Formats: sequence, C-alpha cells, structure tokens
Amino acid sequence: MAAPDPDTPLTLLGGLTPAAFLRDYWQQKPLLIRGAIPGFQNPIEADDLAGLATDPEAGSRLVLGHRERNDWDVEYGPFEPDRLARLPERDWTLLVSDIERFWPDGPGFLAQFDFIPRWRRDDLMISYAPPGGSVGPHVDQYDVFLFQAAGRRRWQIQDPPGNPECFEDLPLAILRDFRPTDSWDLEPGDMLYLPPGVPHYGESLDRECMTWSVGFRAPAILDVLTGFLEERANVIGDQARFEDPGRPADQWPGELPAGDRRELRDALRALLAADDADLDAYLGRFLTRPTAGTGLAAPDEDAPPPAPQPGVRYRIHPGIRRAWFHGPDGPVLCIAGHDHPTPALEPEQLEIFCTVESLAAADWEAGFPSIHQVLEDGLREGWLEPDD
Repeated sequence: MAAPDPDTPLTLLGGLTPAAFLRDYWQQKPLLIRGAIPGFQNPIEADDLAGLATDPEAGSRLVLGHRERNDWDVEYGPFEPDRLARLPERDWTLLVSDIERFWPDGPGFLAQFDFIPRWRRDDLMISYAPPGGSVGPHVDQYDVFLFQAAGRRRWQIQDPPGNPECFEDLPLAILRDFRPTDSWDLEPGDMLYLPPGVPHYGESLDRECMTWSVGFRAPAILDVLTGFLEERANVIGDQARFEDPGRPADQWPGELPAGDRRELRDALRALLAADDADLDAYLGRFLTRPTAGTGLAAPDEDAPPPAPQPGVRYRIHPGIRRAWFHGPDGPVLCIAGHDHPTPALEPEQLEIFCTVESLAAADWEAGFPSIHQVLEDGLREGWLEPDD
C-alpha cells in the first residue's frame, strides 16, 4: 500500500497535510492535536497490559516515584502477577514496548503513520498509570507521537530546552532542572507530537490514564559506520597481515618509511572502498538487522541448515524488519539483515512482502526466485517457523 497522499489533509495531523507537517514540524517543534482520532475506543484494558507484562517475550518496565520527592526507581519485567497486585494506589507507571508484536491490530494502528517511512519507526509502546504516575521529566533522542487512548494525562514541555543535566544518583535519566513553558491536559483521542531533544514531563490525572507512544528511531551515524567496518573486517578475517618481502634497506630505523605508509594506506582504502550500490545494500542489511529485543535464539552453527518444505507456509517473527529500495539494476528487498535483488517485483508487490505475516515459496517463486534463500535464512536464524 502506498503512503498517504502528501497533499491530502489528515485528521490525525489536526488537518495538516503530511507535506506540511514534515515541512514545518517534523524534527523541529511540538504539535498538539486535539481529536487526532475522533471517537477512539480503547481496545486494551489495564489488566490486558498487566498480563502482557508477565510475558517473558514482552519488554516491560515499572517506574515508581514522583517529581516532588525525586524518589524514582525502575524495575524490569517479566513481572510476577503478585508484584503488580501489590502496587500502591498512585505514583507508578507500567510500560510495555513492541505492542504491535502481540496485538493483532497493532500494525494497522501504526499504518496510520505511514507518511513517515517505516524504517524510521521503532515501536508502539503503551503505558498505564494511576494518578501521579509518570516516568519523570526527561529528554528523548527520537521523535514520538503521544496518543491519549484513555483517561487524562498532563503533558508539560520546556522550550527552549535549557540545561539537560540529569541527576547522577538515580536509576533513570531524570532532568535535574525542568522548568515547563507549556502545559496541556490531553483527553482520549488527543495526541502530542514531540521532536527529539524537547524536555517533557507527563503525569496521569486519573485511574484510567493510558498513553500510546509511537516512536521513530534515527540510527547514530557512528553505529552505521561501526557496522560497516565490522562487515568489512569479517570479510578480510583476522589472519590478514601486512607483508613486505623484498623490502629495500632503510637509512633511519625510527622512521615510518614512505613505502610502508603507502602500502598501509592502500590496504585501508581497499577495506573502505564501496560504491553507492554496495553502500545501499549495506544500509538495507544494517537497518533491518534483528535487534537484541527481538528475542531470537542464536542459531546452532553446527546443525545442518534446515530445508524449506514444499507447500509449507512459514510464519514471520513479528519483530523482523523488512524494507526495499531501488537499486541500479532494479528493486532490492532487505529482510532481517539480508539483501536480495528482486528485479521482477513491482513496488506494490514489495509493499505486500514487507507487511505479510507468513510466507510460502509457491506465492513468490515466479517473480522472486530468491524466496527459497529467504526461507532458508529465516529457518536457520529462527525468525521463521511453520504456520500451523
């Protein structure tokens, strides 16, 4: 499915077109949107969230404390049910990440934000808090849409940011000096967009407060570079060495000779050399790599590679990322850290591939012969399993 028309106003953006929002607000300034999803009926209750927080595969945490006391503490799940049952009447927040992996309608909810490329999207996180519940004043380094699904929450921001210094003796990154310049009480259906670097503080105003956070990540360039160098280093291997048979005699033993420096420079350049097609393929692999939070078991390197069975449909792990791009020889599909040329597939087909929940070779082999390699990769690495 194509992205929303950039010039069509969206209620989700308060009547702005995607083009106007991206031009005037994205990564620049906050936007409060009243009635972003009119008539929204919250499908997830606090008890549902608590149940998910007991699941070992779900990323959950519990933040306790209040700004007036600065007594912040954090606990990480999975939680025992009796721990959640013993929580006090106020001043705590339960948060669960990657909700789209566990809630079947999660991907559909996130699709409303497809005016931003999916590779930038991180996850859907849901938090529940009784009165006074918060995670403290803090700064995020990613874009986030804070949608009020139930109850009321007061959001405060500080603009300009001021001093970003945090307390040193707390288990959370809580701002030491937060001075709000704006304050809004959000009702169900309202949404607040915040770009990176804006200090903010949200506090529950009632016992129904549930906030859905749609976060958008941006990789650190240093991480991108480190991944690229790791790939290249793995190709060379640790046995490669500088060699200099037949070298000439040198006059000064303490000098770094010009010939030696030239050989080492050439070796480094050869290691780093990559054209646009090579770099694009690397970026596709890097940006779709499974994260540690995906929960995949390490593959058994000694076991024979599993072979896909004809006629079997395989379910894709919901935490696996997929993307595609136009290469010089046609589209390239990237999934779970692999890249596959797909010159015979149209953008509409690639979009379908990037959203389907299961795969079968028969569905794709006519236009995508590498589907067999995709299935082998997934079975070997544990992100595919038979869809019983």
